[in-house]
Amino acid sequence: MYAIVSHGGHQYKVSPGEHLLVDRLQNEIGSTVELNALFVAEKEGQGKPAGGAVVTAKVVSHHRGRKLRVFKYKPKKRNRRTIGHRSHLTELEVQTVGAKTAAASKPGKKEGAEDGA
Repeated sequence: MYAIVSHGGHQYKVSPGEHLLVDRLQNEIGSTVELNALFVAEKEGQGKPAGGAVVTAKVVSHHRGRKLRVFKYKPKKRNRRTIGHRSHLTELEVQTVGAKTAAASKPGKKEGAEDGA
């Protein structure tokens, strides 16, 4: 079973037990996070859009990505500049895939609709 989840403008294909690197989350290590699933499938090639399904994951660690060096250069102007960048990342361990949210799984009464006259 796998799911396609969306977080921080990126989409990830996840299945239970996998580790996933996403942009930094404010959650503490050991806490659980719910990610919205866009698509859920039992087997490869067989699936359906996920109506209210979520993926639960546990925060394993926070760390920084590898250093990227950016070199800017303008010819004939003696203009050279090197800058670096390291992304702040959170490592997640996927626990369950495709569980419905509590709000989506139980239908509520419509407001204003009462029994009787």
